[in-house]
Amino acid sequence: MRINGNYGNYGVNNIYNSIYQNNMAMFNNKLGKSIFPSNNSQGKDTLGSSAIGYITNIKSSSKELGNTMKALSGPAFTNRTMTSSNSGIMTVNYTGNKLGNLSQMTVEIDQIATGQQNEGKTLDAAAKYGGALGANQFTIETGGKTTQLSINVAAGDTNKDVQQKIADAINKAGAGIKATVETDSKTNTNTLKLESTKTGSDPKNAFTIKDARGDLITQTGADNVVAKGSDAIFSVNGGAAKASQSNMVDLGNGISATFKKASDETVTISQGKNLDSIKSAVESMVKSYNSLYSEAAQRTGDMKAQNLATKMVNTSKVYANSLSNIGIGFDKDGKMTIDAKQLNQAAESGKLEQFFTENSGKNYGFTNQLSKLADNVSRNTSSYVDSKQFGSELGANFSYSGYGDLIQYNYLSAGSIFDYSF
Repeated sequence: MRINGNYGNYGVNNIYNSIYQNNMAMFNNKLGKSIFPSNNSQGKDTLGSSAIGYITNIKSSSKELGNTMKALSGPAFTNRTMTSSNSGIMTVNYTGNKLGNLSQMTVEIDQIATGQQNEGKTLDAAAKYGGALGANQFTIETGGKTTQLSINVAAGDTNKDVQQKIADAINKAGAGIKATVETDSKTNTNTLKLESTKTGSDPKNAFTIKDARGDLITQTGADNVVAKGSDAIFSVNGGAAKASQSNMVDLGNGISATFKKASDETVTISQGKNLDSIKSAVESMVKSYNSLYSEAAQRTGDMKAQNLATKMVNTSKVYANSLSNIGIGFDKDGKMTIDAKQLNQAAESGKLEQFFTENSGKNYGFTNQLSKLADNVSRNTSSYVDSKQFGSELGANFSYSGYGDLIQYNYLSAGSIFDYSF
């Protein structure tokens, strides 16, 4: 090997060690500058940038895939949370840290918390509006605050037009009132309805709406109160009735509940598997699998990269039917896809756990095989890039020695440098 400059007696091994001993941060900083210089034939392009990017990406993707497969071998299915026996009546959220010490809890919901509701007159939707034209103003008073709103009524406006203008103005004002215009298609009539977003019987949550200029509220009947705000009424473990201004209730021990509707059914809160955590682990596997596969498959001129893509396809192909049954498929390019509905069903039924954990204990099981492949790519990255292909991207096949001089690149093990440095 020929060494340029005054360091000919320094030795290739010492030069290699100098490069190897650089930490990751310095190596990455110099990767496109001092380690791989530009070549005149390529203008300002950095030599080897494609191969460098490939190695960096498969290194990170394989690490992520390996970690995810280890989680799906068992740990992802051991996470527990508190679950509701009927999420249509009540959902629960657990934020504590002593789940193992918690026993079952029962909740009965006699009444959910509601906000004040107003219901206006039922008007012929297509009929010409009969109130004052031009600028009309009205006010909303709630919680000691007054909000003044205005709309313009045009000569050709129908009842429906005006009702919708009022609703739009209220919704845009952010006054804590939700306005809707409900249509009866059979009679072609409309009704303007208002509801407070603040629930509970506290008088501060009530609202008053009235005309300030013109007669919008009088004409539409929007000031007609049909229901005052009410508290949620519930009991825990068969105890005395409790009241809550909100439908989001702290039940203690780190458990919070959201009441959806009143019911005669007793809802049971108990420990269950954290389905969100399980599905998240599967989604992470799919993302990292696709990232690794895409990096390898697109390097059509690199046989080692193509070999990696083929290994991934062959590993998955054997289990295509089983994967399909739990909501995981493959598109025409070979990337994994997820059927969210089927995945959720598989998580709830236990099929996800059964598939991944059973195949983690088999030498040729999907989980075990993919985990081993990911770990091998992560530890032996150089085995998945053709050194000739890598070298061809360097154009003149030269690299800096780290001392300002050039050494011939073919005498160094590029893969080994990357395996140690990332």
